Amino acid sequence: MTSLAPPFNSLAWSQRGLLLAILVAVSAWVMLSRLGPIDQVLQTRVPGGILALEFAWSGERAAEILASWQGLEDQVRIQTLWDYLFLLCYPPALALACTMLSGADHNPVAMIGSFVAWAVLAATPLDAIENLAILSMSAQGATEFLAKIASWCAGLKFTVLLAAVGYLLSAGTATLVRRFILQ
Repeated sequence: MTSLAPPFNSLAWSQRGLLLAILVAVSAWVMLSRLGPIDQVLQTRVPGGILALEFAWSGERAAEILASWQGLEDQVRIQTLWDYLFLLCYPPALALACTMLSGADHNPVAMIGSFVAWAVLAATPLDAIENLAILSMSAQGATEFLAKIASWCAGLKFTVLLAAVGYLLSAGTATLVRRFILQ
């Protein structure tokens, strides 16, 4: 049986570290200086901000949220366009972190890291589709179909992202324990 090679496996360790640093820096910059401030404005009218629209689950609820943001339509579009840059950075950063951890000595579940890294990258189009649904709803009005597409894509995407974070925390802890305490 052949094992699943993680993404970014062809990069040297130093290249992985540099790429991870760049991806994390750009992700943090987009999140803190672009997405966060716009979402704070949206949250003044709807608790949860853009997440409320991502998880509206119905055309009726999405229409209510968009109506609450009347006059902020440009902010919704700008926030969603910035999210496209964000989705080009945070999934590769998470996948690379999982790849690096999967290659660490003493990692008891390295194969899971390879799988999770690929799953994060595979979930990237879900975020893009979710963004497209949000842009369509903000431009043309909410529909049941677009609200469901956005919510399903957001739900699946966040499930995979939480799995990646869970892997990094649990396997990272187990690896450190095995390396420094049990050795």
